[in-house]
Amino acid sequence: MSAEEPLSHGQLFSWREIERYPPGWGHEANLASTWDLRGLSEARVDQALERLVQLHETLRTTYGTRDGVPFQRVHEEVRLPVERADRQVADPTEHERVKRERLTIPFPMTDDLNWRALLVTYRGAPMYLSLTFSHLIVDVWSIHHLQDQFKALVAGQGAAIETGFTPRELARRQRAESWQPRQAASERYWRDVLAGGLMDRLPTLPAHAEKERLELTLTSRRLGGLAALAGQAHGVTPPAVIMAFVAAGLARRLDTGRVTMSLMSSNRFAQEDQHNIGTMNQLIPFVTAVDPGATLAEHIKRLHWAGAKAYRHSCYDLDRVAVTAALAGEDPGHDCWVNHLFRAWFNYVRVDRRPADPADQTPATLAWTPLAQSYGQAFRVRVEVDDGETRVLMLADPDVLPPEAMIDIMRTLALGLQLAVTDPQRVLKDLWNGHVRDLPEALFPRELPERTVRAS
Repeated sequence: MSAEEPLSHGQLFSWREIERYPPGWGHEANLASTWDLRGLSEARVDQALERLVQLHETLRTTYGTRDGVPFQRVHEEVRLPVERADRQVADPTEHERVKRERLTIPFPMTDDLNWRALLVTYRGAPMYLSLTFSHLIVDVWSIHHLQDQFKALVAGQGAAIETGFTPRELARRQRAESWQPRQAASERYWRDVLAGGLMDRLPTLPAHAEKERLELTLTSRRLGGLAALAGQAHGVTPPAVIMAFVAAGLARRLDTGRVTMSLMSSNRFAQEDQHNIGTMNQLIPFVTAVDPGATLAEHIKRLHWAGAKAYRHSCYDLDRVAVTAALAGEDPGHDCWVNHLFRAWFNYVRVDRRPADPADQTPATLAWTPLAQSYGQAFRVRVEVDDGETRVLMLADPDVLPPEAMIDIMRTLALGLQLAVTDPQRVLKDLWNGHVRDLPEALFPRELPERTVRAS
C-alpha cells in the first residue's frame, strides 16, 4: 500500500532545482555519509536500519509526476536498498574511496527509492556502512540526525528518539489556513526583492543548458577558526562573516555598490522543526549595499542583518514565487526560474562538530577543479567545514569572473577574515589597498595555481 501526497515546500524546491540539471549531472544531487560499524553484529545493524526506515517515511518515499506536477508516494513497506560485501579492509581510507565512487551514481527522480547503502563486513563482522542519498529526500541536517538515531538504536536507546514532522505532515501544514499569513509575508518579501532589482550583470541559463564554468577551491584549517572568532567579536555567525567578504569581493569585481546574494536556508529555526527528517533547504535572496567606506565591523553586521531578515521568509512555494515574479515583470528569457531568481548564491555546510583552530599553521591550498559543473548560476559559493578544515568552493562563469577575479575574491575573503579579528575598524576599501602581504600562508598560499579558460 502507498499514499500519494503533494510535495512540501522543501521537496518542491529540491525537485525544481534537480530537474534543471543537464544530462549526465544527476549525481550532483547526491549526499553521502559513512557510519563506523566496528564492534556491532550484522543482526544489530540490520535491525537498526529496518527500524530507521519504519520511523522515517522519507526513507520509504518515491516520487512521480502527473501533468507536470510532482507528487510524493509514501510506501508502508519497502525492501531496504542495501548491498553487501565481505572483504578484508586493509586500506584505512577505503571508505572514502568507496564514498566517492558511489556518489557518482545518480538516482532516478521518479519511481525508485532515493537512497542506497553498501554494508561492508569482514568474515561476517560489520566494518562500515557507506550511504548515498538524493537531496530529493534529505538534507545534511537530516543525515546527521539519522546517524545519531542509528547510534541510539544499536545502543538500545531507541525509545528516546524524536521524529518530528513527516514531509507529508509539512505539506499539509503548509497548505492549511493557519499557514496563509506566513505565505503572504514571504510573497511580500519576494515582491520587495524583485522591486529592488536582481543583479543584472550575472547571466543565467535555461534548464539543461551547459556553459563553461570555473571552480576554485580554497582550503584552510585556520580560516574557519578566524570566522568563528570574528563571529563572536561582532555578535554574528561564522557563515555571516564569510558571506560578508564573499559579497564584498563580488561587488568590487562587478563594480557595483550593491549585491544580490541568495542564502541556502535550513528552514529549521523553530524548535518544532529540529527533528524533521526530510529535505527542507531553500534559497532566499536579499539585496544589500556594499559601501567601500564602511568599516569591516559595519559591513559584517549589515550583511548579517540582511541575511537574518531573508531567513524569516525562506520557506515558500517556489512555483507560486515564479508566478509572483512573472506578475512583477520579470522575464528570464528562458524556462528556468531557479537559475533566474538565484543568480548568486551562498551555502555553508558544517559536516561535523569539530571546531576549527584559528592558530593552526597548516598551509592553505588553492586549486582549480579540472571539470567544473557546467550549468546553473553564474556565481556560487559553497563552504564546507569538516574535521577542523574549511573548504571554500567558488563556481563562476568566466565571461563574468575570469580566473584572476576569482582568485582576487578568495584573497579578499582571507584578508577580510584576518582583519575582522585583528583590526575591524579598517574600512572595506582597505582590503584592496596593498595589504595582501599581511596574509599568512595558513590563510592564503603564496604560489597561485594557473588556469586557462577552454576555447568555446
